[in-house]
Amino acid sequence: MNDIRFAFRMLTKAPGFTIVAVFTLALGIGANTAIFSVVNALLLKPLPFPAPQQLVAFGMTDTRQKEQTMLGSLSYPDFFDFREQNHTLANIAVYLDRGFALTGEKGASSLHGVKSSAEFFDVLGIKPAIGHTFSRADEQAGGGPGGFKIILSDDFWRQFFGGDPNVLGRTIELDRRLYTVIGVMHPRFQYPIQSDPVSFYVTIAEDASTADGTKPPSEERGMHSLFAIARLKTNTTIEQAQADLSTVAANLEKQYPKTNSYFGVRFKPLREELIGDVRTALYVLFGAVVCVLLIANANVANLLLARASVRGREIAVRAAVGASRGRIIRQLLTESVMLAGLGGLCGLLLAQWGTETLIKTVPQNIPRISDIQLDGVVLGFTLLVSLGTGIIFGLMPAWQASRVDLNTALKSGTRTGSGEHKARLRNGLVMGEIALALVLLICAGLLIQTLARLGHVQPGFRSDRLLTASIQLPRASYPKNESVVAFFNRFLERVRTLPGVESASAIVPLPLSGSNMVTDFDIEEHPLPEGQRAGAPVRMIGTDYFKTMGIPLKQGRVFDETEQLNSPPVVIVNQRFAERYFPGQNVIGKRIQPGFSADDNGEKVREIIGVVGNVKHFSLKNEDSPEMYLLRMQIPISFMSIVIRTSVSDPSNITAAMRAELAAIDPAIPLNSVHVFEEYLARSLARPRFNALLLSIFAGSALLLTAIGIYGVLAYSVAQRTNEIGIRIALGAGQSKIFRLVIGQAMTIVAISVAVGLVGAFAATRLLSSLLFGVGAWDPITFSAIVILIALIALLAAWLPARRAANVDPIVALRTE
Repeated sequence: MNDIRFAFRMLTKAPGFTIVAVFTLALGIGANTAIFSVVNALLLKPLPFPAPQQLVAFGMTDTRQKEQTMLGSLSYPDFFDFREQNHTLANIAVYLDRGFALTGEKGASSLHGVKSSAEFFDVLGIKPAIGHTFSRADEQAGGGPGGFKIILSDDFWRQFFGGDPNVLGRTIELDRRLYTVIGVMHPRFQYPIQSDPVSFYVTIAEDASTADGTKPPSEERGMHSLFAIARLKTNTTIEQAQADLSTVAANLEKQYPKTNSYFGVRFKPLREELIGDVRTALYVLFGAVVCVLLIANANVANLLLARASVRGREIAVRAAVGASRGRIIRQLLTESVMLAGLGGLCGLLLAQWGTETLIKTVPQNIPRISDIQLDGVVLGFTLLVSLGTGIIFGLMPAWQASRVDLNTALKSGTRTGSGEHKARLRNGLVMGEIALALVLLICAGLLIQTLARLGHVQPGFRSDRLLTASIQLPRASYPKNESVVAFFNRFLERVRTLPGVESASAIVPLPLSGSNMVTDFDIEEHPLPEGQRAGAPVRMIGTDYFKTMGIPLKQGRVFDETEQLNSPPVVIVNQRFAERYFPGQNVIGKRIQPGFSADDNGEKVREIIGVVGNVKHFSLKNEDSPEMYLLRMQIPISFMSIVIRTSVSDPSNITAAMRAELAAIDPAIPLNSVHVFEEYLARSLARPRFNALLLSIFAGSALLLTAIGIYGVLAYSVAQRTNEIGIRIALGAGQSKIFRLVIGQAMTIVAISVAVGLVGAFAATRLLSSLLFGVGAWDPITFSAIVILIALIALLAAWLPARRAANVDPIVALRTE
């Protein structure tokens, strides 16, 4: 307590020193706490389910690929076989999230729901707060006894049913189909895949039958559209489950070579599948804030070293009256820990603000955003960081300050000489700061270049004045292909007549929406055995699509209105498709057979009638891939994205008119996901922009702290060498020579630091490779530019101390000394 009282008294006697030190530490600790809250929520905090280590995601892989990446989709028949034939999984379930139409007094609205197999909640180990979960009978055609079932989220239950505890047995109409409520989930339950808020859960019963007698989706082995999760049996490893289901997959390949050849199975921990490619970026950002904290520590350590020199007489008196070296170190460490504690408290305030800002700026496609908070784990981390920081930055100065020569210290007045060993320590700390700042700046420079180059990528179409929306037709109301085609034809005709609309069309999936569809195909001239076909992304489009999107026609012609459901099957390919599969040939008139199977019409041999420009469909980062376009009238799909080219500056102004036209056709169908297309472009750049912004902020903070550190060391050095400089000037040294002397000292420190920092940068940038685009990890321009920037900042930081040294009056300096 005496140490604490004395430390408090000493810190209040030097308010300038205390404020600067606390602010510097608060910056480092606050940044670490804010980023750690994200790392904790996404990477460290266990999933909110019982025995989360047993939860796995799995999907089909292409065994012809060297790297077995997760395809993430199963067909219904494959799922049923895996469920029945495995020996290592306690439970297995498939699911798919999509929009549902709810018709109310104010018209149709869209709700986000999840369609799953019976064991979905059993896999997660969750029971409803009210009612019960699904049974296998509920996933049969018609929903089993009692019809279709639904389980509500807590929010939807309170909003739609007013929190009525007697909600079980009540019905709700979605997509013109009645669902009976059998359960309500807990308020804390969260859908494991982060997306739009989920209002309810239904079974896969709607896919077990069709109204027109065609084959239902549950019997389409080639239609891979379902995501799968499972729970391992106790004491079972992922490797054992992998081997078990790989055996099942091999047997299915023998039984169904047409649909299952070259399909394997791959498992991942569910957490790993949810996090995806976010892990690398988070580790990079966390490493960056650790570097900022180390730089802040180095600055405060230098401040303490300077302060210890001023307190040399005080420390000498303590030693003279019997204080041991350990006792002196303990007192000085108490002061540094108190500084760190104050810095930690201020850092928590900065972290609270920073965390709220992060949640607002984090790209929405990053999972588990809602889990980011300053919880007990984060507060414990802050406490440990504060304590560790106080010890780390305080130990070296305390150790140096406790080494006193009593005779010299007591004779020399209030200030002790810096000592060569103390000067080396201060210079070493500054060198470390410069090296760390160099690494951060180079990494930030590479990410900024990545963002800039992504921003200049041409997506292959015109994104200006383009409006998009989506429509999901309920199968109960539009069971036949002809009715689906007729609906979209009628709606698009009405939209094209709206004021401000230049053209309109439809597509699935929408470019840069994050969705993709891939099918295998065969070439009529040289067919391959079943299962050995090449694969390519496929798009379902309407007439006028290429005109609406501004995609250039390179060869042949586009689809026209004469091509309908029963017309000769046709297909359009992009340039990359023609170059890869028909090199040096005229592709028009060639015939291919896509394996896409919405029905038997999808597998017909199709004539290539046109070649269009390449489009960045999935990501701006991805290379152009071979793609094919099929006409929506020939393979009808009940879900389509509408694209509208407008003549108005703000395309969203026609949204109300679009909703009115849709309501005039069918008031029970909502218009969903209305966006100006620029939003999709911005979303595709969100993660690179987030990474570049945060790392640039941290690198800028590091550079500022480093500049302050260089200035502080040189200013202190000049103050300590005032007598020496006065003698040099008295002996004839000019101001320019003294100026060069100080600048030379700074540049020597910088040169050594840059050499060390470049080694660290070469190692660090290798970790960034997966985050870069259009720039190498060892880009010489970035490295050279940052080295020059560091040198200029160091020169600027050294200029004022050098000028002060050059203006020393030798008479005043010698008289004072």
